Formats: sequence, C-alpha cells, structure tokens
Amino acid sequence: MITLIHGPAELLRTEALAEIRAGIADDPDFADLNTTRLDGRQASLAEIQNACDTIPFLAQRRLVIVEGLLGRSTAPSRSHPAVLEQVASGGDSGSEEASSPAVDKAQNQALLAYLDRVPETSELVLLEEPVLRSGPVLRRLLELQRDGRAKIIICEKPKKSDLPGWIRTRARFRQVRMDVTAVADLAEFVGDDLRQLDQELIKLADYAAGGKTVSSVDVRQLVPATRTASVFELVDALGSGNAPAAGKLLQHVLDIDGEHPLRLLTMIGRQYRLLIQAKALQASGVKPPEIAKALNVADWTVPKLLNQAAKHSFSRLQRAMERVLATDEAIKTGQMGDREALDLLLAELLEQ
Repeated sequence: MITLIHGPAELLRTEALAEIRAGIADDPDFADLNTTRLDGRQASLAEIQNACDTIPFLAQRRLVIVEGLLGRSTAPSRSHPAVLEQVASGGDSGSEEASSPAVDKAQNQALLAYLDRVPETSELVLLEEPVLRSGPVLRRLLELQRDGRAKIIICEKPKKSDLPGWIRTRARFRQVRMDVTAVADLAEFVGDDLRQLDQELIKLADYAAGGKTVSSVDVRQLVPATRTASVFELVDALGSGNAPAAGKLLQHVLDIDGEHPLRLLTMIGRQYRLLIQAKALQASGVKPPEIAKALNVADWTVPKLLNQAAKHSFSRLQRAMERVLATDEAIKTGQMGDREALDLLLAELLEQ
C-alpha cells in the first residue's frame, strides 16, 4: 500500500503515520526493526526501492517513510554525480517541479513506474508538509486510490469557524467535557495550533478526572495562553463603554499579568480599528460571515464587534484612534510615563 500524507497540520500527520505503523507488527520492537525513514530531498529512488523491496523480518509488513520527496524543487546539484547519473538513466525520483523539463520528466517517470511495483509486503508512506494540488505523481496516486492500492490523507488545519467544532470533537476523544465558553476561550487564545490544543486538552482531562465539566474559569487558570484573556476583556470593556470594569482590568493587566504597556496600547488600538472597520462594512450592507473574512477574525466574534460598534459614532471611534496614536507618541518620546499615559488614555476614551 502507498499512502500520501500531506498538509500543514503536524499533529494530524503524526497521528496518521502512527496508525499505519501500528499495523506493521504486534511487537513495537519488531515494528522498529522493519521501519526505514528517508529524507526524500536527498534519497535516490534506488534507496527508496531497496528499502521497499526488502522482505519484512518477523513482521507482517515493512514501513518505508519518505519525507519531502514530492516537494523537491531543484535538480540534483553537480556535487552529486552519482545522483545525476541515476536521473539520466531514469533511476532517480524527484520533485513535482524540477529545474529543467528533461530532469523533471526523468524523475517523475522513474517514480511513476515504481509506484506500480511497490510490493504488497511494504507500506510506502510519502510525507509532505504542504498540501499537494497537482502533478503527475498526485494524479497517479489518485488513480491507485480508486483501485484500492493507495490512500491519500490530507492534514489541514480547521478554518477559524470550524475550530470550536474540532476542539469539541478532540475533547470527546480525550474524554473531557467542556462548556461552550471554555471551548470558545481555547479557540480564541490558543488558536489553530492543533498540537498545543491537544496538549491543553490532555491537561484539562487530568484536571477534570471524575466527570467535572471544564468551564471558562478552569481554562483561564490552567492554560497559559489564556493569560491574555484579561487584555481582551479590557478592550471589550472599552468597546462597550464599561468604565468600572475597564479601570479594574487595566490595573490587573499591568500589575498582576505584567503586560507590557506598549503591547497593551497596540491591542487597544487594534480593537478600535476593528470597530471602525466592522461598522463601515455593516453600513455597506456586508453580512457578518463576509465581515469575519474581511477582518480575518473568527465568525463568533463579529456579533460582539457589531454590538460594540453600535454604541459609538464614526467620529467618536476616529477620535479614539487619534488619542491612541497620541498616547503612543507621548510614551515613545518620553513626554509621559507609560502608566500615566495609559491611565489618561483610559479616562479620555471613556469620557467621550
């Protein structure tokens, strides 16, 4: 069997490979003995073929993993005459793109020919970080997949709008129950780093052992990435005009979280910029899903942005941006201390 595992989601690539490896032998030690891993950017087709043609030793199959073979974008260098000779004779495999049509054709023809001869006793796994969109090798693998002789696994990260669903599914796999706000916080503050999300879910599963449902409070206590939650709460309080909450959160962010004042100022400016853009797009008749795409934010954040934007006129939002810029200049030129400048800015933003 030939399996192409391609896509940028490292966690999904690793798990897909682990599933194949689990079928090599019942004993993990024998699986190791029957596994060969090659760097496809350097390995010749002869090396790949030799690994695949070797008979398994006390195992059901051999596993041959070749990384980056289809992503090779240049012909072999002059410092490797043996490789050049193999390519010239049709014995080397290479990339979907090569530095010349002749080399490209030779490389692809050699690999295409061997794909039909991979022994049934070997699992040939082609690992590629980017998603392959075209090329003769991909086309041939699609044909072999239809015949049941190959398998293609795409490992892409979920879109922002699909990330909460991915987290819920993964949480069930890790046997941890989470409420809606906990899922939203993980999606917002960890983002689409699937490996990090999985590690945090493992941690939350240990914490909630016994059936506890993980809440937003639990996430913010246990997940380091959510330390910035206070910053987002602050900018939300500013956007909503909630002066008491904004004052408390400013003190918490600076004194307890230790947030750098200039980074905090950047986040405040970002919030007002998003409010201006969201308000303008809504006024132009753009629907929330398109607003999310235009602003590059998650779908579920758009209603909150629009609700906050409705509390302000365009002129008020523009004045807020002007005051943010003036505060930035005052801090950087030494006219005011950063804490003093932020306290003054907060008062100005809330008194408009």
